[in-house]
Amino acid sequence: MERLMIQIPEKKSKLVKSLLKELGVVIEPHVSALSKRLNSMVSDGPLPSMDEIVEEVRAVRAKS
Repeated sequence: MERLMIQIPEKKSKLVKSLLKELGVVIEPHVSALSKRLNSMVSDGPLPSMDEIVEEVRAVRAKS
C-alpha cells in the first residue's frame, strides 16, 4: 500500500474526499498536523544534492 499526501483546495475538499473514499482510499484525519510538523522541521537554505540524500538514507539503513 502506498501513502500519499496531497493538497486539496478548500472549495473542492469535500468532493475530492468523497471521490477518493469511493475508490477505497483511506483518509487519515491527522495528516494535516503531521505535515505541518514535518514542514516545520525543514530548514530554509540550500537543498541537498542527490548524493547527499543517498548517503543519508544509507546511513539510516545501516543503523537499523
